This record gives sequence, C-alpha cells and structure tokens, in this order.
Amino acid sequence: MTPNYHKGFTLFELAIVLIIISILAGGLFVSLGAQIEQQQRHATQQTLNDIRDALLGFAASHYATDGKPYLPCPDTDGDGIENRNGVLCTQYSGQIPWSDLGLGNQDAWGNRFDYRVEKAFSQRDNGFTLASNATIKVCEQATCTTVLGNGLPLVILSHGPNGLGATNSQNKLLPAAVSADEIENTNADAIFVSHTPTPIGTNEFDDLLVWLSPNTLYNRMIAAGRLP
Repeated sequence: MTPNYHKGFTLFELAIVLIIISILAGGLFVSLGAQIEQQQRHATQQTLNDIRDALLGFAASHYATDGKPYLPCPDTDGDGIENRNGVLCTQYSGQIPWSDLGLGNQDAWGNRFDYRVEKAFSQRDNGFTLASNATIKVCEQATCTTVLGNGLPLVILSHGPNGLGATNSQNKLLPAAVSADEIENTNADAIFVSHTPTPIGTNEFDDLLVWLSPNTLYNRMIAAGRLP
C-alpha cells in the first residue's frame, strides 16, 4: 500500500508567505495612519474655523471706550485669558484666549493654537473703524514671493502633527521649528506661511492656518450694526 504523504509548506515557501503578509500589513498600517492624520487635520481645521467665528462674535459684542468694536489680545501666560497692559495688548503674538472665547484649548495633537492680532484692531480705548490699517501678511513661502493675504487683522494657526514650535496643553514649549517656512510661523513677526504639507527633507511643513480679511470683518461688523 502506497503511503499517503501530506505535502506541507517548505521553509522557503513559508518565508515568502510571511513577506507577503508583512507587505500587506505594512501598507494597511500606512493607509490607516494616513487616514487618522487626515481626520486630525480636518478636525483641527474645523476648530480653527470655529475660533475665527468666535473672534468675530467677540468683536461684535465688545465695545471699546469710544464705542467701536475691538478684538481680544493673545493669551501670553497660558491661563486662557487675554493679557493687556491697560488698553493695549501685552504682546501681539501668543495663544488664543480660549477661556475668554469659551472654546477648547488644543488642536488634535494636544497643542495650543497660536494667535497674532493687529494692534489697531485690538485697542480697548479706540476700537477699529473702516479706516483701520493692518500689516499682517500670509504668504506661500518664507521669502513671501507669493502673497495669499495682506493687511490682515489676525491669523490663527496650529503647528500640525509635528508640533514643532508649539506650546502644549500643559503650557510647555515644544522643540523649535527647523524649516524656513515653519520658523516663519514661530518668530512672532507679522508674516506667516501657508501651503500644502511637505515631508521631512523638503522644507518640512505641516502647519494649518486661517486668517480673517479686513473686508470680511468690516462686513460682519456692519451687519451687526457696529460699524461704521
């Protein structure tokens, strides 16, 4: 009687199967990671839009001494409350005054939102008017050869997944930005950069920004009866 042999996998065949499974699993993990990051970016972008709306609401409901609207100052000490020295902001770059606005204090990666406001739009003695000027600018690159927005009253930003240059929810400063475009978003001047994400090694950039044009701000204040 002929023996009934059961052929099994050889070590070589088993190795090939394991390699294929590893490749498929690796692709799955990469895809899943990309989906999670995309969801985080979407949620953070929505929060940025909500903050911009809250700032519009603040301006519509707060009166300077002269009866004109004004925007809040940045929070510079981590308590969520704007910091002022009398009628002027202590600094014009800092974090969103989340407690004053009644909002959450962090993006999808657990870091605070940065906020830059123009001096002429944040004074509590003389509020802004249709003639107020601003110098904040958003460009596509640190060299600012392509301008996306000019003369802006404010900019709000998240430092994205890498968190470089951000302050976390425990009010601790994270490692500094290393690329020219991300450094431009952390140097506390009036120029900011916004463009699609670029990977490590090619001027890494993953910040998310929103800004408010003066025309949109004026239109909302006129509609609310606050201007002219």
